[in-house]
Amino acid sequence: MELCAILLSWVIHLSDYGAVEGCPELRMVAHSWLEEQACEGRTCKVLGWYPGEGDVVYLDDRMDIEENLFHTSVALHEVVHWVQGVEGHLTRDCPTSMLAEREAYSIQQDYLTTYGEYYPVAAVLPMIACED
Repeated sequence: MELCAILLSWVIHLSDYGAVEGCPELRMVAHSWLEEQACEGRTCKVLGWYPGEGDVVYLDDRMDIEENLFHTSVALHEVVHWVQGVEGHLTRDCPTSMLAEREAYSIQQDYLTTYGEYYPVAAVLPMIACED
């Protein structure tokens, strides 16, 4: 719970969101489970997933979210999605979902660069788009 509170403070610091009530559970799960749930059973490189409702953020159990800065940033990214859901900014329509994803990647990147690290975390964004 302490790590989640720290991640929430980063979300508030790096965004326009205000304080929210509570904190999601950060649940470590097998990568195969994440692929089944988040990628509809396809092989993929997913490391974290927030299903759009509830108070659980799912993270790949191969990650060390307390000691590895990049892994912590993945947890932060998913906590951003949880906050978006709490604030009513996470919807099922594609354009809004794309904006939410861009915001989460932006906050994740800002977090990493605050620590002087650069990872191309949003490299996937140009490859995804809404169908016309």
